Amino acid sequence: MRSPIVKATGLFVGCIFITLLLFHFACRELNNSRVEAGLLVLLTVVKATYFLLATLGWIHLTVTSGHHRKYMMVFLVLQMLLIVFSFAIDYYCLYQLDPSSFRVTALSHRPIEQFLTFLYFSVGKYTTAGVGDIHPVSPIARICAMGEMVVAYFTTVMIIANVGYLQMWFSQKFDNET
Repeated sequence: MRSPIVKATGLFVGCIFITLLLFHFACRELNNSRVEAGLLVLLTVVKATYFLLATLGWIHLTVTSGHHRKYMMVFLVLQMLLIVFSFAIDYYCLYQLDPSSFRVTALSHRPIEQFLTFLYFSVGKYTTAGVGDIHPVSPIARICAMGEMVVAYFTTVMIIANVGYLQMWFSQKFDNET
């Protein structure tokens, strides 16, 4: 039996990889910044929905499986890291499409340093500790940032703070079904 963490990692990384492939295809083939930006927002919404549903699904599995319960914290940490990384990719891609999407105090011209800047921005959005040296300016950049804030709020406050309650709720639902 495969470890549930390996399976979850594969699903999350697969989600991010598909997003990157579709975005790369759109940039190479479409050459239309509005369509590309719309595709990026759509993929961000799909990805955020997937992360939220995966978290609820994992909590549901912890009710029926002690094996999954044992890996709950590992799953939540993994999910947090993948959310931050995937939104950093979104911000970086959006910046590549339209540099005026973000107001940045100082940004290198080297791609790896640019990505690290957007990874820093993503960590700041996820933890709500952003210091304000990067600002989303365009509506699409703001939508992506709001998407990350909603996912971060949901996973940290609504899930982690209420894991016991959600497990009890899913357990009652499971008992009623059997």
